[in-house]
This record gives sequence, C-alpha cells and structure tokens, in this order.
Amino acid sequence: MKTYATILVAGALLSPLSAHAGPSDYVYTPTVEYGEKEIDFKYGSAKKGDTPRESAASIGFGYGAKEWWFTELYLKYKRENGEATKYDAVEWENKFQLTETGKYPVDISFLVEIERPKVHAEGWEVK
Repeated sequence: MKTYATILVAGALLSPLSAHAGPSDYVYTPTVEYGEKEIDFKYGSAKKGDTPRESAASIGFGYGAKEWWFTELYLKYKRENGEATKYDAVEWENKFQLTETGKYPVDISFLVEIERPKVHAEGWEVK
C-alpha cells in the first residue's frame, strides 16, 4: 500500500500543472482588513490561434465592514469577437474570514459572489 501511495504522490508532483482561467479571473487571499477602502481594477486578455482576441475588465469598490467581513461591488465589461467593449454585468462579492490572521498555520475564509448579467436571460451566477 505504501508503494502505491508513493507512486501516486510522485506522479502527481511530476505531472504537468495547468490552470484554466478566463481573461479576468483572479486569485483571492483569505484576509480581511477592517475599515479598508479599496478601488480594484482588473483586466485580462486572451487569444487562441486565429480567433479574435477576447478581453475582460472590471472595476470594484470595496470596504472592510467588519473585522471578519469585506464587501465589494464590481462593474464588469468585456470584448468578444472583435466587437467594441461593452458593459457585461454587475457583481457583489463578499469575503468572510473564519480564522484570525496568522493564529493558525493556515488562514481560512470563504467567498460568495453574486453576479447579474446585463442580458437577464442568462440568469444569475452565484459562486
């Protein structure tokens, strides 16, 4: 059994790592700063082969409302298929910090995002 686990771990470590993300995807941190005010701008662009370049951007305004809660409102824009950049959606993001920063080996929090696209037929997105 130990040999099987060793081979499995070695295979996972030696296998190529890949990530799949959209042009404006983001890596989140688990910490909240009480009283922090933030203006957040994100932009990304991607192109595959002969397809037109796809771009996305967002601007967010956030606030550390409590020691454990940070809330932020975003306006999102995108450009697809060589068209002009246009408004895409509004998003409300909330981060809840569950452990005190640095108290444990790992800081833990969870994130809730609610997005309403401009085209309401697309429905709501909750992440």
